[in-house]
Parts: sequence; structure tokens; C-alpha cells
Amino acid sequence: MAASGLVYAEFGIGSALAGAACAWLPQKFSLRARYVSFAAILCAGMLVLFIGAQLVSLPAAVAVASFTVAPYMISLYALTERLAPAERAAVAMTILCAGGPLGTAAGQAVSGRLADAQGVDGALLVALIVAAGALLLALSAFMADRQRNIWIIDVPPREASGDPGAFRASAERPLSIN
Repeated sequence: MAASGLVYAEFGIGSALAGAACAWLPQKFSLRARYVSFAAILCAGMLVLFIGAQLVSLPAAVAVASFTVAPYMISLYALTERLAPAERAAVAMTILCAGGPLGTAAGQAVSGRLADAQGVDGALLVALIVAAGALLLALSAFMADRQRNIWIIDVPPREASGDPGAFRASAERPLSIN
């Protein structure tokens, strides 16, 4: 039990460091690019976790994978803030905040059953499958918006409204992944 606590702590430390580093990302790295990039990095990180635990060691794999979670989560929070209408922002953030622990609990329940039946590999497969789902969702959103030639999150809502007193984005155009 003590070893699993240390691995979990290692994961939390790496994730916290990566999350703090997000504060220094350049503004040119658009929310669209962050969302898709961090979903891909999350999926790659969980692949490293799954394969690395088999070929190298679980602590080494966790050290790498841990840096991929917080940037993805931060991009989800930023998306929610950007997309939710101001009068519904608190509800949207509440749903997102509640979804994290619920998703974690569901993942742990499935992982626990698979760990009992298949060992560590079965449990780690859940993280890889969920990360692949996150990547598919990000790519689907990107492709859908690309077909419409619109990406509503690249423009802050108040700026798009034409309100003269609203927030104005910097003159620099964000990088895009078109």
C-alpha cells in the first residue's frame, strides 16, 4: 500500500509542475492549439505509462506520464470558461468540477476490477483508452469546426459581441493548427 501511495504522489507532483508551467505558455499558443495538442500529449503520455510500466518500470513511466494530465485539464477549464455564457458559467464550471471526481471514481472502479483480473497492465489500459477518447473528442471538435470554417473559442465572447466596453484581445493573431 505504501508503494502505491508514493506512485500516486509522484503522479500528483509531476502533474502540478506541468500545470504551473502552463502559466508561461505564450499567448500565441491558441486555445484551439492547446486543446488538440494537450489531448495528443495526454494520449502519448498514457501510452508511455502503459508500455513503460511493462518495459522499463512503473515509477519511470509515471514520471513521464504525470506531466501530461494538468495541461489537458487546464485547457478543458479554459474551454468551459470561454464557451459558457456568462450567466451559465458557474453551472458549467460546477458540472466540469463534479465530472472530474465522478470520472476518476468510475475509472478507478474499472481499473480495480481489471487489476484484479489482469494485473497492472489491465488497470493501465483504462487510462490509455480514456486518453484516446479525449484525443478523439478534441480531433472531432477540430474537424467539425474546420468544416464550418469557424472556431468559436479563438475569440473571447465579449469581443465577438461587439460590446465597445468589452475585453479586447491583443493585436497578435494566435497560432492556429489549420
